[in-house]
Amino acid sequence: MVAVKRTLPAPPELQSRWAAVLEEAGLRPKILQLHDRFPEERSLEVPFPSVDGADTGLADILLERPEEVLGAGLRAMRELLPVAGPEADRLRLRVVGLPTTARRSIRAIRESDLNRLIAIDGIVRRVSEVRPQIRDAVFECVACRTKFHEPQDEASLVFREPLECPESQGGCGKTQGRTRFRLVAEESTYVDAQRIEIQEHPEQLRHGAHPQGLNVLLTEDLAGKVLPGNRIILNGVMKSFQRASASRGGVVRNTTFDLMVIGNSFESKVREYEDIEISPEDLALIERFRGDPTVVDKIVLSLAPTIKGMEEEKEAIALQLFGGVEKRHADGVRVRGDIHILIVGDPGTAKSQLLRYIADVAPRGIYTSGKGATAAGLTAAAVKDDFAGGRWVLEAGMLVLADGGMAIIDELDKMSAEDRSAMHEALEQQTVSIAKAGITSTLNARCPVLAAANPKWGRFTNDRTIAEQLDLPPTLLSRFDVIFSIKDLPDQERDRRLANRILASHRDIGAENRGEVGIGGASAAPFSPDLLKKYIAYARQNLKPSLSQEALDELENYYVRVRKAGEEPNAPVPITARQLEALVRLSEAAARARLSGMVEVQDSQRAIHIVETFLRRVSMTEEGKLDIDLTQSGVSHSQRERLDIVMRIMRELQEEHGGFFAIEQFREAAEKAGIAAAKAEALLQSLRNQGEIIEARPNQLQLIRF
Repeated sequence: MVAVKRTLPAPPELQSRWAAVLEEAGLRPKILQLHDRFPEERSLEVPFPSVDGADTGLADILLERPEEVLGAGLRAMRELLPVAGPEADRLRLRVVGLPTTARRSIRAIRESDLNRLIAIDGIVRRVSEVRPQIRDAVFECVACRTKFHEPQDEASLVFREPLECPESQGGCGKTQGRTRFRLVAEESTYVDAQRIEIQEHPEQLRHGAHPQGLNVLLTEDLAGKVLPGNRIILNGVMKSFQRASASRGGVVRNTTFDLMVIGNSFESKVREYEDIEISPEDLALIERFRGDPTVVDKIVLSLAPTIKGMEEEKEAIALQLFGGVEKRHADGVRVRGDIHILIVGDPGTAKSQLLRYIADVAPRGIYTSGKGATAAGLTAAAVKDDFAGGRWVLEAGMLVLADGGMAIIDELDKMSAEDRSAMHEALEQQTVSIAKAGITSTLNARCPVLAAANPKWGRFTNDRTIAEQLDLPPTLLSRFDVIFSIKDLPDQERDRRLANRILASHRDIGAENRGEVGIGGASAAPFSPDLLKKYIAYARQNLKPSLSQEALDELENYYVRVRKAGEEPNAPVPITARQLEALVRLSEAAARARLSGMVEVQDSQRAIHIVETFLRRVSMTEEGKLDIDLTQSGVSHSQRERLDIVMRIMRELQEEHGGFFAIEQFREAAEKAGIAAAKAEALLQSLRNQGEIIEARPNQLQLIRF
């Protein structure tokens, strides 16, 4: 069906209808305030429903012919001012709250949208610097010295030069071939301008689809207000412009036009997940789970139900999806509420499948693999691009685009050390700071991170501790709230049970494909993926649970009890305040999952169970004691003690034998000191790798820092 354009009323009629709308909406006081506060404030925001409610015909024409209608609205605004002045010409009319009929996804924009007022819901991917854009160029004719004005088109990328010296402005009438024109830059009029690129929401893309973007021009008081990663609804007029390319025969103009939106206003999406629509029917289903004591267990059963086992990991991830409560102290210090989880497991333990499932279920979940990720791709980059006329622009990476959502990183161990180090700030402070090419900025990256990796040697071995086999730096490991290790150990009974489940699922899928009824499949999950996504979004939007005194006491008693083991002489430190913070976040998440505004003892106990499982898997020493230094610093308490003894032995041997000592002498001395041969050899090799000792002569070692 071809849209028929309405006949535009005469300008005086449009202006009078706008005046009536502004009066009926009660906007006269705001217009007077703008006049008084100019230039700090210069824009009047008019809700579209106010226009539609007062004059439906004007609202319809506004969407179809926005430039003429907004111009009439500006004239109506100026008529309401008590005194006309130069600032009256600088006031702007901005429309917000456009109807759903004016909403467009970027990939659904067509030629019928040209020159219409539309709303685009997206995420800011790039921003250029704010630069002056010429609006009214003043030229001087070299022949007659007359100065005249040449207005510029704000949507055009081409600077418009005069063709003749206009007689209407007192000029001589000579054309461009008979005279020259000089730009008088100091008398020309400029406005602030910024180009941004708005992109489709990454989590709404089909698998394999490339996110499409759209260039936007923001001017005057709109410029400099958005940063990469901001989620906005942009309201503006869709324009097209023709690109030209140079060739031997001159300038060649393309028949295909590029699109650009001239921004009229934008609305920041300050609430989390407000783009996820929850219908009354969905809300009724969600409310049925309120007060259900087993709801967390049901959520765990609904996470990747075809992947059997991994109950502890799924429970922790379930709480991660809900997250704790962000807090700001009186001194401005922010404490994150997001929970970071790392899973390190043997090959074939379904880590990647689990992560893929979570990326689909998590509201605003974004998935990437460490094999194809760089520091700039994860955080942010300053790039030189034609998008901004060859200038540097700031481009958001994955963690910035996931702000307010969830970042899922597979194959974390495959990333280079330099690229991984860029994640430190994003994990703890949840910001990304960039200082490149003269651009200094801090972007938000407020999202939980779920990461997976393989052990250092491909598979866990029994002759080393789990912590020694994590191929990640301690500085990165210490920023994860929960770390799980998954071992693939042969066990006949467990293997038979797993094989039965896997083979049964293949049988049932095959039966369904043949149109037969399955005879033994897994029971349906309590939550469908779509309902679970809406349940999480509803809980995060509406609940900010606080800790009850009983829950506080439970956490305090556990923390003090575990810490007490570290008071023994030469005992390792079993737990630190970082784990206490993790306990609080997990407890709040458990309460959110129950749709409760209060954290109770059962929530604290669930959090304690998860943290205890994590500590016993990756922080247990050979002596059976908890040592948090295994993951926090990479060196256990016992290793540090052995290292001190080894260094003392080497110093004594070096003093006795004239500055050198033999490897056999060291081995004998280490054995007498009670250090096992394998441990002594490992420490010797570690010191060699670090450059602490060198082989100065054949079979003769020397300690560098004596």
